[in-house]
Amino acid sequence: MTLADQLVTDFSVFFNTDDFAETITYNGESIPAIVDYGAGNLGENARTARIVVKQSDVSDPAYRDTVIVGSTTWRVFKDPSNEVTVKGDGNVWELNLIRDERPMW
Repeated sequence: MTLADQLVTDFSVFFNTDDFAETITYNGESIPAIVDYGAGNLGENARTARIVVKQSDVSDPAYRDTVIVGSTTWRVFKDPSNEVTVKGDGNVWELNLIRDERPMW
C-alpha cells in the first residue's frame, strides 16, 4: 500500500465528526470538514478560516461559494495577492473562507 492509499484510508478518521471534523453546509449540502479558524485564538469570532474537505464531497469549489459553519455564513475567498483560489491534491481541497466581507475603497 502506498502512502497515498493509506491517506485515503485514514480519511475515515480525519473526517469523522467525533474526532477532527465538524459538519458544515457547503452550497446547501451537509458534509464533514476540518475547520481551522483565522490567526490568533479568536475561534469562531475570527473573520477568516480555512477548511479542508474531501474532493468527493465538493467536486468543483469556486470563489464566493457559501459555507455555513455552526450558524455563521462564510464565503470561499480569493486573496488578491494569490492567483490560486483553492488548493487540492486529488483527494482534498483546502479552501480559504471569509465572513463579514466589506468592500475595500
